Amino acid sequence: MKVTVRWQGRKEDKEIEEGATILDLLKRYGILRETVVVFVNGRIVPEENSLEEGDEVVIHPIASGG
Repeated sequence: MKVTVRWQGRKEDKEIEEGATILDLLKRYGILRETVVVFVNGRIVPEENSLEEGDEVVIHPIASGG
């Protein structure tokens, strides 16, 4: 199935396995889940949620500093 991923200023259509979770997608990109906030179709969702055909996933890095 295909989802759209926005990450680091890029927009990509990605082919992923049926039933893949957000965590699976983050692993595919080599992203630690503690370092980002993930939106699916405009809503913040847990990384354990399964993705569906046509979902738009936006990955935002968490800003930190002092």
